[in-house]
Amino acid sequence: MNHQWTFPDRALAILRQTIWDPNAICIYDGVSGGLVWSDEYPHEAMKVCLPDNHWAFRYVLAYRASLILGEPREEFSAPWDQLMKECPNWPGLRPERQSTALREQLKQAKSRFKRKFEEVDTVYGDTRREG
Repeated sequence: MNHQWTFPDRALAILRQTIWDPNAICIYDGVSGGLVWSDEYPHEAMKVCLPDNHWAFRYVLAYRASLILGEPREEFSAPWDQLMKECPNWPGLRPERQSTALREQLKQAKSRFKRKFEEVDTVYGDTRREG
């Protein structure tokens, strides 16, 4: 069995089949603090990872965010290194998706997420405290 920080073999087989989409949509993932593109993680790969509590994709996004910020966090690098070795054509490894040129986009997305999260917490947090 793979470590929870790395991808299981079944997920790797699916990720090897991903194809770069120049029109892929980029969104911010608030759990990992990173950017993710729509062509990176097919639903089939997620179905393989999540039931067995494999969170490798979150660590990949966190590691890539650290590269974008120019402050690599080696504690998150294991699944990234695994993808570089096992899935070298995975769209998420493209140089432009880990470039420091994305720093402002990442920071702005994080700020928007934090602001929205605080708004929700203010609305729902107050009702939790009352009950």
